[in-house]
Amino acid sequence: MDFTLLQRGRALLDFEVTARKSVTRLHQQAEAQLATVGLTADTLPDDMEARHHVIDAALAESPVFQARALLGEWCAKQHGRAAQQAFDEIAHDLEPELARLAEGGTTIVEHEFTAPRYWSEIWFHRTHGGWDAGPYNGFVHGELVHKKYVSQVFPGDIYGNRRLVLRELPRQDYRDILEVGTSSGHHTVAIAEIFPDAAITGIDPSIRMLEQARRVANEKGLGWNLHTGIGEDMPMFADASFDLVTAYAIHHEMPPKAIAATFREAFRVLRPGGDMIMADVVRTGDLDKMAAWRMDYAAKWGGEPFWRATAALDMEPMAREAGFVDVRGYAPQPGRDPYVIYGRKPA
Repeated sequence: MDFTLLQRGRALLDFEVTARKSVTRLHQQAEAQLATVGLTADTLPDDMEARHHVIDAALAESPVFQARALLGEWCAKQHGRAAQQAFDEIAHDLEPELARLAEGGTTIVEHEFTAPRYWSEIWFHRTHGGWDAGPYNGFVHGELVHKKYVSQVFPGDIYGNRRLVLRELPRQDYRDILEVGTSSGHHTVAIAEIFPDAAITGIDPSIRMLEQARRVANEKGLGWNLHTGIGEDMPMFADASFDLVTAYAIHHEMPPKAIAATFREAFRVLRPGGDMIMADVVRTGDLDKMAAWRMDYAAKWGGEPFWRATAALDMEPMAREAGFVDVRGYAPQPGRDPYVIYGRKPA
């Protein structure tokens, strides 16, 4: 969407980006200090909690690591608030356009469902109040947090990665595609670009995020069918309804049992011969022990309570247990996000 932040809002978000990049530099200096006392990827303990204990003890008197922890905590708490404040400055002028974009070819069907505790009781990413805290949280997250903060501080092309995953698929003729975890529509946009002739359906527990996805689709003249609900229980969709089920970066925000249930539901709603492709964060088992600790530390203090358990999962057995064949779990960019899990429903 086209909009202009006021000077204070721009300054707030620019400062957040600068501060978060400073956290990265401080972290690099702290790891250099670890090397001087003999703690490297080769000498760290295998157990992650033991790894944290050893590193915390080694850096207990380090001003660099103390500054990294303090500034990192500040960024984790403040980036969402800064985005909300930036939005509040322009909300009055922007609301008519947001209302206009609620009308168009994209629909939202709200279903009765029981929100799982892992979603309803946790403020992921330290988002104050959770995903549905405010009436325009979808816009704040999708257009400000994601595009003006996350995309600036995380390595690589977080939008290009979505297209990279979809281009790995073996077919171009998918008629009906289901996206699990639509959120504010970033992966949905990629799906529409790669498969322009497909009918796209999305599901997400957050009505505020789906409202933003609807605005995005309507602005582009697209017609998506969006539903409130959760991927591990999708009774609104009949068996064998879709040719492709896909998701991007939702697994690390779910406990393992919910991931397994989502695979089972994906298998159920796929037509025979249909494909599943889902992507998440890099597997910690594919990283050296220092890099894995680095990721775990950021997740631990960044509002990602399920990261450690899910980033360590080998999802291939889970997909096979759900019934998929030709299962592959791999990283298109070794050592970096994303990790991709692919499977096919037998014809």
